[in-house]
Amino acid sequence: MERTSAELKRLAREKLTGHWGLVIGATLLSGLITSAILIPFYCLFLFSGMGMVQFVTYMLAVLFVSIIAMLMRCGITRMMLGFARKRDPELSMMFGEFTRRPDRYILASLVIFGIELLCILPGSICWSVGMVQGAVLANVIGFVLYLVGIVVLILVSLHFALAYFLLVDNTQMGALEALRESRSLMDGNKGRLFYLYLSFIGWSLLGMCSCGLGMLWITPYISQTLISFYLDVTGELDRMEKPESCAEFFE
Repeated sequence: MERTSAELKRLAREKLTGHWGLVIGATLLSGLITSAILIPFYCLFLFSGMGMVQFVTYMLAVLFVSIIAMLMRCGITRMMLGFARKRDPELSMMFGEFTRRPDRYILASLVIFGIELLCILPGSICWSVGMVQGAVLANVIGFVLYLVGIVVLILVSLHFALAYFLLVDNTQMGALEALRESRSLMDGNKGRLFYLYLSFIGWSLLGMCSCGLGMLWITPYISQTLISFYLDVTGELDRMEKPESCAEFFE
């Protein structure tokens, strides 16, 4: 059964009831940890004359922090999957993915990043060359290639949108297997997910207008809705509701 965006959002709100404080606390803690690690490297870069060595050190720190942040986000995803399955997760779960073969998440991220980079690289290079040399034709071609690359990038992102959910849900699944499974599950569902993303534009703008404070509530709402979408695509929502339907029938 393919549920509408409105139904998926309703399910998300229901599952978050009673858990808002936990997920907002986890999000804040994640941000504090990554900031505490990164700020010293940024200060070192900023107050040491911005030399090449300091710049490289800072970029390596950014890469390291990005990996840590990704693993904590996947831990929060596991926590929120627990909400959807009527379990009572704990805050400590946000650190659980550090011990569940984190190389899977890193490899999946690298593959997705590499593919997305290839999508926009031709247009970016051609456009940059045109700008430097003042070649109008190169600018036009670069602009067209860049737009095409953006469209392809969006399609690639939709193809692999469920990869991290699959990795969290299946601890023995490898990165490439998760990417293949995500592509298979998203066959015929890319339009639904794209529409779901678009439906949150208004909420995101509202969150940004509140100096980002609103995003503390909006981000979990979006994430839980995406989890509802994942469970809908995999058929788990139907399996969850079947016993309830049978009970109502016998009553």
